[in-house]
Amino acid sequence: MHESVAKLCVVLALVAAGCRSQARAPSDPFAARLPNPAATAQNGAPAGNSPVKPASYEQPQFVPPPGKSIIGLIPEEEKEASVDEKSAWEKTLDTIKPSNVNKRIKRALGRGPDEAVAKAAFDKGEELFEQRKFDEAAKPFKEAAARWPDSGLEEDAMFYLGECYFFTDRYYAASDKYVELLKKYENSRYLNDVVKRQFAIARYWEQTAKDHKWYALNLTDKTRPYLDPEGNAKAVYSHIHLADSQGDLTDDAVMAMASYCFRHNRFEEAASYYDELIKNFVNSEHLLTAHLLSIRAKLRAYQGPQYEASPLNDAEAQIEKTLNTFPPEQLKDERQRLLQAREAIRFERGQRVFQAGEYYYKIKYYRSARHYYENVLRDFPDTAFDQMAKDRLEETKDLPAVPHDYFKWLTELLPAAEHGVR
Repeated sequence: MHESVAKLCVVLALVAAGCRSQARAPSDPFAARLPNPAATAQNGAPAGNSPVKPASYEQPQFVPPPGKSIIGLIPEEEKEASVDEKSAWEKTLDTIKPSNVNKRIKRALGRGPDEAVAKAAFDKGEELFEQRKFDEAAKPFKEAAARWPDSGLEEDAMFYLGECYFFTDRYYAASDKYVELLKKYENSRYLNDVVKRQFAIARYWEQTAKDHKWYALNLTDKTRPYLDPEGNAKAVYSHIHLADSQGDLTDDAVMAMASYCFRHNRFEEAASYYDELIKNFVNSEHLLTAHLLSIRAKLRAYQGPQYEASPLNDAEAQIEKTLNTFPPEQLKDERQRLLQAREAIRFERGQRVFQAGEYYYKIKYYRSARHYYENVLRDFPDTAFDQMAKDRLEETKDLPAVPHDYFKWLTELLPAAEHGVR
């Protein structure tokens, strides 16, 4: 009996020792491979029972095994796949996308991307281009761009394809190709050349637009767009403005857009273009013209005393800026016109104040009307409204401040109603 009890005690002691050793074992399966700075003294000997606690930076750091990610021990390739993985619906949409369907059809027909074929086609097109056979050169350039997309070769081919269209007077096709080129290659090395071509095309459309109605359909002349040549010219100017914001022709394009809007009575938009040119192109040859036309556009945008005064205020500020920016010898006769415009604005201001007084005069709030008439006498004594305001003041001096209250009994009955109290 005593011997069985002794054996049982030994077994329990061994089990307890095993549990303690497992508790001391590191939970990290890779920690056993790492050096433990705390187990080594400064001289390289084991620290043993040293009371010194290692610093936090001396604690063993976890190092993932090769090919594993720190987060969740996921292999890197699996992690990237999980991030980029698309849903079944997105995959279906990509499958039926017209551009992808077109690519699969081309690959099935043996006309997929092929650098060697693209280079051969480009060389052939370049040879024909140098011989000035632009019609014949367009086809190999088009093939070169299609057979090796997203490359410098495609960029070159797209530019020369646009050039082929330009030199064969197919200006609408050339403009579309130039826009496509700069849309795909924003910093293209052909930017300056493309802008010059686009500006020439837009100028031609603008000059010939007066001979064609905007609604007339064009099906025969390849030099012009199908509809609205002047509107298409404005769109090309806008593209120049966006593609090359500080180019040599950009100020000309902005000026052309402003003039287009002015001619079509879009005065607020025209004034915004003129102001942009004044602000961003201080060395432009159009600077003085932009100042003068900006004033005119703002005055045209003003609709009268019943409407907001911001165009009037902007025009007055622009006049002062123009008079201070340009010397009299540069303004010449325009200086006198600016002074006349300033007087006209003063007249309009006086009319606005007098009209406000007339509004209250008509609804018999004579005290408010007299307030505006007095403002006319104080601020605009040199205008035609001065005498009119004096006459109104004389007429209303003995009239009641406010109209007769026909519902006075109701006001006395509910005295708190005027204060919003119920």
